[in-house]
Amino acid sequence: MQKLILGIVAALSLSVSASQGGKTVLMTESEYSHEYEIALKQIQHKDKGKAFNTMLTYAKYGEKVAQYMVANFYLTGTGTEQNVQEGLVWMGVAVEQHTKEWEDAYEKMTSKLPPEQLEFLNKLIAERTSLYGAKAQFMRCEIEPVTGSNRRFHVCTKTIDSIKRVTVVKYE
Repeated sequence: MQKLILGIVAALSLSVSASQGGKTVLMTESEYSHEYEIALKQIQHKDKGKAFNTMLTYAKYGEKVAQYMVANFYLTGTGTEQNVQEGLVWMGVAVEQHTKEWEDAYEKMTSKLPPEQLEFLNKLIAERTSLYGAKAQFMRCEIEPVTGSNRRFHVCTKTIDSIKRVTVVKYE
């Protein structure tokens, strides 16, 4: 645990700047979801690291599961070079969905950070959320029931227009 904290402290000393001026793109729902579904299947198998680049693309499109997976890929070095700062930033953006397990994991990893490092991390998360958060990427977040259960979860999904298109904002 101490080693993880030291890694987080070292990683947080780096700075990330958010690029402004994205390009709004419309695509059909099927065009949007095709690669994402393939990457989700790859994650369930041994070759999960091959899904990193696609997951990063969809994380930037606002997909909360992709953001959480990218966070874990960065934290563990799966499919990419390990980068604790990037992992924590993406996890901070993903918890916008309010999934308890994700919130608990994020809290556990950040609870021992000194206040100034936590403040810096929160600044980076706010910058990333302004580009790739639910509102910025046209996601709809609501409490939805789970099929076959009395349980309900807060879920964010892409807003689909009347002719089955989704909107993404792409940044260089």
